[in-house]
Amino acid sequence: MSESLVLKFDPNTIEHLGVSLYSKLPSVLSELISNSWDADADNVEIDFIENGDNKEITYKDDGEGMTFDELNDKYLVIGRNRREDTQRQKSAKGRPVIGKKGLGKLSVFGICDEIEVTSIKNGLKNHFTMNLDEIKKSRGNEYSPDLISHNEATTAASGTVIKLKKIRRKSNFDLNEIALSLSKKFIIFSEMKASLTRNSNDASKVEITNELKFNTLNTEFEWNFPDKKYDAKYSHWSEIKGSIITLKTPVKDTEMRGIYLTSRGKIVNVASFYGARDNDQFHSYVTGYLQVDFIDDFDDDVISTDRHSLNWEHEETRSLQEYLQAVIRKIGSEWKKKRGYEKKRLVEASHDIGIDKWKSKLPTFERDLSDRIINPILENSNIDIAESARIIDSVIGKFNNQAYKEYADKIAQISTSDEDIPKLLELMDDWKAIESKQYRDLATSRVEVIKQFEHYLETNTKEVPTLHNFLKKFSWLLDPRILEFRDEVTYSNLLKESYPDQDLDERDRRIDFLCSNALGEILYVIEIKRSTYKVDEKALEQAYDYASFLEERYASTTGFSRVVCYVVGGQKSADRRFKSKEKTYSETGEVFVKTYRELLEQSKEYHKEFIETYDLHNSK
Repeated sequence: MSESLVLKFDPNTIEHLGVSLYSKLPSVLSELISNSWDADADNVEIDFIENGDNKEITYKDDGEGMTFDELNDKYLVIGRNRREDTQRQKSAKGRPVIGKKGLGKLSVFGICDEIEVTSIKNGLKNHFTMNLDEIKKSRGNEYSPDLISHNEATTAASGTVIKLKKIRRKSNFDLNEIALSLSKKFIIFSEMKASLTRNSNDASKVEITNELKFNTLNTEFEWNFPDKKYDAKYSHWSEIKGSIITLKTPVKDTEMRGIYLTSRGKIVNVASFYGARDNDQFHSYVTGYLQVDFIDDFDDDVISTDRHSLNWEHEETRSLQEYLQAVIRKIGSEWKKKRGYEKKRLVEASHDIGIDKWKSKLPTFERDLSDRIINPILENSNIDIAESARIIDSVIGKFNNQAYKEYADKIAQISTSDEDIPKLLELMDDWKAIESKQYRDLATSRVEVIKQFEHYLETNTKEVPTLHNFLKKFSWLLDPRILEFRDEVTYSNLLKESYPDQDLDERDRRIDFLCSNALGEILYVIEIKRSTYKVDEKALEQAYDYASFLEERYASTTGFSRVVCYVVGGQKSADRRFKSKEKTYSETGEVFVKTYRELLEQSKEYHKEFIETYDLHNSK
């Protein structure tokens, strides 16, 4: 049996697989942690020694350790496949073995030029050092480490200590940052404890835990696996474990943005979206870990050497990729709905907007339109609560406008993907300009009508047919509340609507205009006289008689709660009896007398600002 240690290699291997592949400290330490896990260690302690520019790292575990022969035949053999060599997929404690390629031992040379290894097993200690420069200068394909102790008897417990010396790093060690990075690489720290210290000072100790990577994340929603709803046809769906979470705010740590894959407790693919669309805002809010241990049972090795990605060109991994894409799409859709529901609750609570109550009063087809307009606003995370409330309140306020609904329907045809939301909002704002033009055109036309009405009055135009037809066409001159308009109706025709078989037992009178208001609760009777006619007691009583007849014989059967009569003429009588009755009927709200001049002045007052703007514009 040889009593010298031998590392067999091509010197270029150290350069390519050690220095080049493992240049970052967390990646180097993760390889040592993997070895400790496979060695059934319960505790790992990593001490960072800082003495000015001189830095060292002492790595210690309480695993099963290695004998001299194991060091020589296993640890110092580059590229040894531990699982094939030992035919073991699990450690003595039943842990699934992580190590496979036999290259992790070279990782230490990615950050330092010398290592010192001490391993104790079965009461025997073996201790040696290796130097990178000497390895590179060695002849042939062998290098003999500097052996310090060979099977030295000891009472110390089994375990391994590795000292990383001549570290090329100049900056100080940030223990919290290192602990976080290592937490991201494993999900084994509930079974194996690991801690970091600086200069052997217990007060500086930082524990590495599985939860550490999630501690600063403000989780909002969570999806747990396995779950067959994503794709039960995928043969391994029931073997996938773990969880995917979304945050209330975007994931600040870019390394955590996406879904990690792990096998046997260690990552095999950094956070990614696996070919799913990466321009969706959902991707800014999601993170998680999924265990895919079954990939280690594939006939081919699909895990990259640095365990940062899988070989996605393999037939087995392509099926996994398709499954992951389905998962991401499904969760992305559910996330939008969940966010929309929560945002709607906050909008309603903080801004007193009853979205559901409003929608319940809409016809079915309009509810669908309202959903297509409002849901993208609620589901978009870039629009805050206040802005969402403003936009939705504006939509609700304008939804009874047919032109707006037609415009909104066109907006809803736009794809509601996140990149289209700004365009949708821009179009929503464009309605302000369209609406303003509508109001401007309406105001201009009404001013023109008022001025024409004034001209008729100044020229004593006859009420029939000119004034009669003019007021019929522009009924808002009589009362802005008037909606339905019926011209020259008779008692007999009205009775036939409610009492088809009843004959008229009084004079069949003709009413100039019969109208109703927007709510359908008031029936208006409009009597039109000549512009030179002086409204007297007789005209007043005739109007009252109209109202009385309709109140009794027609209004109650058609749903009107009251009847109001207007008499419009050129002047009002100065007779005492007329004045008294006009006052009484006006106070009871039954009959009102208006002159054409009063209608004109009333309309001018309603449209005062429009008229002033109109006159100013036309005077230039």
